[in-house]
Amino acid sequence: MSIRRRTGVAVGAVALAGLLGGGVAYAATQISDPPGARPADSVSAGPASTAMMAGGGMGMGRFTNDAPFDAQFLDQMIVHHEGAIMSTRAMIADSSRPELRALAGDIITSQRAQLKQMETWRARWYPDLAPTFAMGAGMMSDSMMARPGGGGIMGGSMMGAPGTDRMYLQMMIAHHQLAVDMGEQARTQATHPGLRDLAATIATEQAAQITQMRGYLAAPPAPPRD
Repeated sequence: MSIRRRTGVAVGAVALAGLLGGGVAYAATQISDPPGARPADSVSAGPASTAMMAGGGMGMGRFTNDAPFDAQFLDQMIVHHEGAIMSTRAMIADSSRPELRALAGDIITSQRAQLKQMETWRARWYPDLAPTFAMGAGMMSDSMMARPGGGGIMGGSMMGAPGTDRMYLQMMIAHHQLAVDMGEQARTQATHPGLRDLAATIATEQAAQITQMRGYLAAPPAPPRD
């Protein structure tokens, strides 16, 4: 893999890792196993995956009484979508697996449209409200970036095409699950009807993609492209 491609994959993985908290270490343990050594459903979902992400200390999926719920949801989901788009473009948009390239197209197209809508609502509904959520500093920790011959995102064991695909799927399943959980919460707590509808769409769409990705994890990896 070229240095440019390796860097792109690392950036995409770091974008996900920043939202997943401890997800990089978790994904690394999954990818180090031989294909088929772990069942596809070994990735936790629901409250377990949300707890893992919350463990990063960045607060995504947590809402307070300090600002309107709708504003907090928009601020968090905007960052969530931006990370998903960046990671998808960097990690699987040119995968050797056609089903992953198709998935990338679906995620990018849908989430770009949703992102634009959320940004419009945020500016219209809360023009004077300061951001209620921001990514924490120090995302690019030593544990994420490997030394030559070592593990981690830049380590050789995680950077081959099958390893990159698997890392993406493991991390994006957890990433999607957080969106599902947040969407379900917004369906009952959001005050704007349009936002409730969008939250329901996000939850339904990403739950279906989780099912797809679990199936892709269970399938044998494609041979490397020439």
